[in-house]
Amino acid sequence: MWLQAPWLSALALLLPCSFGTPNQDRIFKYRSYRETHSFFEQLQEKYPNLVELWYAQDIFPEILPRKITWGTCEGEPCKTLIVRIANKRLLTNSTPEVFFSGALHGDERLGPATVTELASFLCEEYGVDTQVRRLVDFRATWIMPMTNAFGYAAHRREENSMDPNRDFPYLHTRPERCMQTQTARAVNELFRRHLFQFMITFHGGMRALTYEWGSRNHMTMPQRRSTEPPDETAFREVGQAIQAAAGKTLHRRWFYPLGRINDLVYPVEGGMEDWSYAAGWEKSPTPITVCKPNTYGGYAEERTKYRRDSISTLVYLAEMDNYKTAPDNSLGHRLEIWSPSATNGHIARNLRMCLKTIEMTRPEVVVLPPSMPSSAGDGATSLSVQIYGFGCHQMTARLVAVPSSVVPGCLVGEDGGDLEQEQFQQILQKSVKMDATEGHCRGLSLWNASTPPPRVLQGAVPTGEEVCVLIAAEFDQQWARQTRPDPLVTPRSHAARGRLEERYQVKANDGPMMIKARRTKLFAVGGPIRLEATSATTMTAKETTMATSDPHTSLGSSIWQQARLVPTTTFVNLHPRPEEPEDVTYAQDFFSIAAISFALSIAMGCAMLLRNRQEVAIKANVKDAQTRSELAEMVGKDPI
Repeated sequence: MWLQAPWLSALALLLPCSFGTPNQDRIFKYRSYRETHSFFEQLQEKYPNLVELWYAQDIFPEILPRKITWGTCEGEPCKTLIVRIANKRLLTNSTPEVFFSGALHGDERLGPATVTELASFLCEEYGVDTQVRRLVDFRATWIMPMTNAFGYAAHRREENSMDPNRDFPYLHTRPERCMQTQTARAVNELFRRHLFQFMITFHGGMRALTYEWGSRNHMTMPQRRSTEPPDETAFREVGQAIQAAAGKTLHRRWFYPLGRINDLVYPVEGGMEDWSYAAGWEKSPTPITVCKPNTYGGYAEERTKYRRDSISTLVYLAEMDNYKTAPDNSLGHRLEIWSPSATNGHIARNLRMCLKTIEMTRPEVVVLPPSMPSSAGDGATSLSVQIYGFGCHQMTARLVAVPSSVVPGCLVGEDGGDLEQEQFQQILQKSVKMDATEGHCRGLSLWNASTPPPRVLQGAVPTGEEVCVLIAAEFDQQWARQTRPDPLVTPRSHAARGRLEERYQVKANDGPMMIKARRTKLFAVGGPIRLEATSATTMTAKETTMATSDPHTSLGSSIWQQARLVPTTTFVNLHPRPEEPEDVTYAQDFFSIAAISFALSIAMGCAMLLRNRQEVAIKANVKDAQTRSELAEMVGKDPI
């Protein structure tokens, strides 16, 4: 065969309008309450290994103790849908998690359309694009498409005349006035069981991308400006990456102005944003309220008492449009995801923001196939490894060799976080540094054709000893920078502490989920290798057999054979082609190289068609917010 499936995946990424994308192009649209439920049921049926669905009232009985009908949604009892997108075969109790809220206010409808298309995109592209597969295999994406199910079905802001975004246990002076809604209780129960590192909550009524703080207890007076959150550097850097993913306007300004909630929107009590950031580390009962509501049969006050550090999410409030329900013809179409431009519709912009957020949930080193082309002299062979950082902004990486007796099978898990402390210390003490590099991470390149080349690490592997070659890396150490944090504490978020602290471990309030992270993270280049020198220029290798439990191992032995080396186990931490789920269909092999020419001709036609579409695309927003004073004029007209 001229081409194998990995070649087809690369061509499919370059030619999404040709043969690689399951649904090719389609116009985005709004869906009703029933249509949204039906859409996810069909998605689960099509991708059972990737999609899981629950209803909050079924799995969290404590939120509705009387089992009453709390609301009617399009003629049937309302249910709060919860969706998880992840590779079920690879999930563990420490898989990094991210959360998206579609509509906390039911009349702000761009969010549900965005997160529905996000779920579809992740599933459809899983079998086509290796970067999307990495997002699904190594992270868990949780979605509440219609967070306020009653409001969404009724096209109303509130749930039974109660505002869900004033209902969270933050800065309430009357405990009976929080956790009154099914919406807030469902979110609370989900957060009690999971450790979300990032989150976007979608709203409408203006346009801005904002982060903490968003409450009056974190404002300067009389200026009425937000104080600095402890995680300001992380908030700002990730926010800038999300902002860039959404793109710019026709006026070459960022589509989403970026800033703190208090500055660009306005402060509230009981907001989901402040609660989801600080419920695990600010003081209780003030500002973290212990709620005692009476609605729907009540809700136990113990449910708003939290384990230390359990809820510490980097949360972004995305106000998507001046209209709460943007016009249908401003939503855009699917091909825009790969082609950022000033005329993109809303959903493509927002979906790219989500993808970037998912990526940042787990910092990692991606290792490309290594090579050992020549002898380095002195009884050693030169090893060359290409790597790039993914899920990060800055990376410092070292290529090290460690005796395999310290790391049996070279198995370090996803990033070494699960290793026992004694073993981890032995690895650091006995490692031999071969090379190092530092600089910017590469990250997602789905819509960015100008990605930098991978970094090259190379060094001499000594002969006569079985060793493991590892990458030891630190990520985003600049996130520790602070000026005047309020309160005066070090960064508190899971995402920052998992990067900055020597060892960071935390458990969810309920259930098995935990984070086990270290500042220095380990990634295996391959399995154990043993080189024996037969002369100054000739190397041979002894072969032993050892299987690896990592499903992401599919490199053949040709690279090792070229270097006169046979690995004692297959590669780990490489991602050319994982094991294929039964429910994913891949393109078949081509029979001749002529097919490439045919595909390229189709691509040229698609490019011309896309260009014509963009020239006539309707502008995605009715007004470009240009200054803070202009943003301030919007405050209060259309609340969050």
